Amino acid sequence: MDGNLIFGSANQPQGFLNLAMAKWDGNPEPIVREMLQNCLDAAVEANRTAGEVCFTIRRVPVDTIPGIEAYREHFEAAVHERAKGKQGAAERRVVKRIQRVLAGPDTQVLFCRDNGIGLNADRMKRILTEGNTDKSEAGAGAFGIGHLTAFAASDLRFIHYAGRSRSGGSLRDVASAHAVLASRTVDSNSGRGAHGFWLLGDDRTLFHPHPYPNTVPSLLRPEIECLDDTGSVVGVIGFNEFRSEEKPADAISRVAAKNFLVAIWNRSMVVHVRDETTSSEQTVDRESLEMILDRERNRKRAEQGGGWLSGEQAYRAWKTLETGRKLRFEEDGVGGYFRSLSDGAKHRARSRVQVFRNGMWITNEADRLLPRDFNGFKPFDAILEIDSGEVGDLLRGAEGPEHRGLERRRLGRRGSRKLLDKLKELAARLREEAGRVEQSDEFTPSGFAMFRGDAEREAEKVPPYRPRRSPVAVPAASGGPGEESTPQPDPEEGGSVDREPGPGPRPTRPRRVTPKPGKSIRGRCSVRAVADADGQLKQLRVIWRPARGTQRSSDTLVVRVRVPSGSDETCVHPIGPRWLRISKLHCNGEVSDPQDGGFEVKLPHGEDPFTIMLADSISDANAVEVDVVGRRPPVRKGG
Repeated sequence: MDGNLIFGSANQPQGFLNLAMAKWDGNPEPIVREMLQNCLDAAVEANRTAGEVCFTIRRVPVDTIPGIEAYREHFEAAVHERAKGKQGAAERRVVKRIQRVLAGPDTQVLFCRDNGIGLNADRMKRILTEGNTDKSEAGAGAFGIGHLTAFAASDLRFIHYAGRSRSGGSLRDVASAHAVLASRTVDSNSGRGAHGFWLLGDDRTLFHPHPYPNTVPSLLRPEIECLDDTGSVVGVIGFNEFRSEEKPADAISRVAAKNFLVAIWNRSMVVHVRDETTSSEQTVDRESLEMILDRERNRKRAEQGGGWLSGEQAYRAWKTLETGRKLRFEEDGVGGYFRSLSDGAKHRARSRVQVFRNGMWITNEADRLLPRDFNGFKPFDAILEIDSGEVGDLLRGAEGPEHRGLERRRLGRRGSRKLLDKLKELAARLREEAGRVEQSDEFTPSGFAMFRGDAEREAEKVPPYRPRRSPVAVPAASGGPGEESTPQPDPEEGGSVDREPGPGPRPTRPRRVTPKPGKSIRGRCSVRAVADADGQLKQLRVIWRPARGTQRSSDTLVVRVRVPSGSDETCVHPIGPRWLRISKLHCNGEVSDPQDGGFEVKLPHGEDPFTIMLADSISDANAVEVDVVGRRPPVRKGG
């Protein structure tokens, strides 16, 4: 066979645990989305009228997998060596999954085929190079299939690639593979690394000028032969069905319909899903969008944590495409759809703007396009299609590695300001389309300040809130008409309370629980509650940015959640806020447990969005406020 699985020399020992892969374990959303995004980019690069993606689930004999002999040899030696030390539970779980697949006569493989620009040797090398996660013109993702995210769907952590590209007017094939296991010792002074690659059989490395075979292995050859022109194929060996209770074909269809809604609606993308193990087929196209998204319309939150598009929002976006009117913008490469929500019972609905790039969903929380930016205007749903031009370049540069959400700091100060200005112009166009709410149609409570237009609301400059124990009301004194109680100092609380005159026992005071005092760090904070399947509000999605020039490098950041009482500290008997207990905090894949009785939790990353899981549900998220507090580590005494 033209090629072999080769594990190169080891630079350092490495175990079976790979955090980059474990991050997406059991979540089909990022895996399928990444594979489809790369297929769509490849079709755009090839100037296809429509990108066609075909997923196929098939069982194959384990012994027919290319490179499985070298895989077994390296795996068994690595397991023997790792068993000499102390392994964690996560690493043992990875080993057991691999052993279970290798012990069977056959295993499942997920094939993903696209009709894009295809793979040549240069593009293959960029795919297999870790760190090429941003999809730029020089990045692998602009041409091929997803890389590290796909490993989370493979129990063997073994992925095969094949591509057909055009060179000098003729079609040429290329193939490779990547396995991630653990390092092992060869002799007293050398070893083999954890990463194995399918290369030409003379012990070449990725640094060789011509490392890849030009013959596609038999496993992927039927898929390559289905291509009429250029394209790519990826094979996920030991497919674990995303470790989800949902049928894999349904999961693929759902993720495609939600995240590539505009591309599928515009007929620039179609996705076929065939499960040969159950003899079932599905097609995700413009005609099937309603059926697929209708099943998701009551899901008000994404199943796999924050930051993903919920089923409810996806269905609303489809309705906007179906019944809304098309918008024209002066900015090159920008289009959209607009649907008014100001009729009948929907009058109090919140405006929502979904941003899509090249037909792929990016965010519904872009700066200057948040629901609060349209206060005072008739509610609406809008879709922004950004495909090219200056806005498209800025948007692509601000996307994170997962191509969802916008991180303007990635653009630098000048680029960030430019993107913000462009988004502000788009928001003004949407406000013009929506129109202001008539004075007679809105209810404004007495003393409530309204901030209209596109001006940014700035918080009043007040001293940072410092919690302190507040007096609690005690039963009123019993006595005759006109008899008053006399305020007496309270040595425990530092305030004054009414004491019952005369003999008798002193009234008992329940203790008000408050977190430890701490200095709040100045900054801007937005809080959005996300309801669970039962409609309970127990999850808060928070974006916090410290004020410019804030010095906090030596502080440990903690987060607290409170519901203000509405009274101020000029009252004779101020009522303190109600502090909410926290059960978890999720930030960038890390989970922090609460401390200080559950009223505060450590924030591992100071400027990244994070999600707070409350111990108890709340009835109204508008009254919730989040404090970020800096605590200096204790100073060690002595030398």
